[in-house]
Amino acid sequence: MRAQSAHRISGQQIHSQNGAQQGEAAKPLVLTETVDQTQKVYAPCPHAFALGLRAGMTLAEARAIHPALATSPANREADAESLQKLARFMVRYSPLVSTDGKDGLLIDATGCAHLFGGEANMLESMTRLLQKAGITACAAMAETVGAAWALARYRRGSITDSTTSLKALEGLPVRALRLDEASITTLGRLGLKTIGSLTSLPRASLAKRFRGNPAKAVTALLEKLDQTLGRRDEPINPLVPLPEWQVRQAFMEPAQHLEMIEHALTSLAEDLATVLMEAGRGAKRLIFSAYRVDGTVEERIVGISKPSRDAAHFMRLLDEKIKDLDAGFGFDLIMLAALESERLAPSQIGDLRQEEAQAAAKLMDKLAARLGPGSVAKLKHYASHMPERAQQITSASEENLGWADYRANKNRRPMRLLPRPEAVDVLSAVPEGAPKSFRWRRVDHKVIKAEGPERIACEWWLNPHDSTRDYYRVEVSTGARFWLFRHGLYGVPGVRPGESQQPHWYVHGFFA
Repeated sequence: MRAQSAHRISGQQIHSQNGAQQGEAAKPLVLTETVDQTQKVYAPCPHAFALGLRAGMTLAEARAIHPALATSPANREADAESLQKLARFMVRYSPLVSTDGKDGLLIDATGCAHLFGGEANMLESMTRLLQKAGITACAAMAETVGAAWALARYRRGSITDSTTSLKALEGLPVRALRLDEASITTLGRLGLKTIGSLTSLPRASLAKRFRGNPAKAVTALLEKLDQTLGRRDEPINPLVPLPEWQVRQAFMEPAQHLEMIEHALTSLAEDLATVLMEAGRGAKRLIFSAYRVDGTVEERIVGISKPSRDAAHFMRLLDEKIKDLDAGFGFDLIMLAALESERLAPSQIGDLRQEEAQAAAKLMDKLAARLGPGSVAKLKHYASHMPERAQQITSASEENLGWADYRANKNRRPMRLLPRPEAVDVLSAVPEGAPKSFRWRRVDHKVIKAEGPERIACEWWLNPHDSTRDYYRVEVSTGARFWLFRHGLYGVPGVRPGESQQPHWYVHGFFA
């Protein structure tokens, strides 16, 4: 693994607050925070840093060095949010990017350096890009996360490999191992002030000298040393999911017109479709990322109901998303990635059934891209005796709808089912049969034909107090056909508790 570490010396927060003073004689500025009822320096501006002010010292010590010091309260939440945005912007160098503490980024650059002309050019490009964004930073590249972290903070600009890493680390202080203050103090008392002094000792001897400390501290020291020297793995936890397939397009000059973006995106869609075809895969979710020169990123995500590698379909979906794209000062890089993909076998040309299914899926995808993912839905089978619960609404991307397991009921069901049964007034009742006439929505209906009943017992495990339903298919004098049911049973000796002895009638649906 080729790990890179970038450490911010002064954050955007200070640059933005200190920028108003550029025209005047700029005063040194520090951000402060209260720690244990004591005001301490959270971060100094470059001018304050040059005077010797450092993060962590008390404000009283800082004012003793420079009495006319300007201060402003720190905002940790805003700083963390800014670091998160910066990490997303640095995905342009590698998909494996994570934040490191309050002021650092970690990047796994394995297999990415050749895209930028080598490791030195990649590191230089990264530093220059951060400088343009108003962020003063130092960076380094090494074989391990620990080595990159140490070199970025104590030997900026270093690039080492497995053969030169140890030599570059030997002269660094033990603080570069990311140890706690108590361990650093203890090692200093033992005369072990550099990483080289630790590596020169046998492991057993080192643990023996450090024995007076808690076992947890000894374990932490050896673990950090092993991680820095590559004896133990330390993976990077990426901030964004690693895309399965990704293509990119960089611009020599920032692109500010939407036509340029659309033209380049069309080429990327074709490249991604080719890559997916060679792998025998189809995309299920796409993400389009456009990187502005000011350090911000615009992202658009589209879902696909059925796996696809159709470049034209990709563009139809993305066209709906990039219409409101704001170029600002211009985009210098765009990327198109498949976040999810599935196995997609070759299709038979001329298969009408398959072509119809694909056409329906493409239509749903386009509607979802235009109206929103929650605006298009499918009906999913649900195993329930109650007609209103026998199907549910699910997302358009849902594949397993359950209809293959559905056993068609021999009894006919209406073409239209009301969202909920509506009560009717029976004008002429018949014991244990369909009514002769009824009133629904203030209209009287005379029954001329009836068929039934179809008895559906309640689902007692969900609602033990519900009643039995007797459904009837009835045709009225106007020709309309209703699906009525009687809710409850007439007074019968030994009727189960909860069963109504004064049944009510409802209309539940209509037949064609």
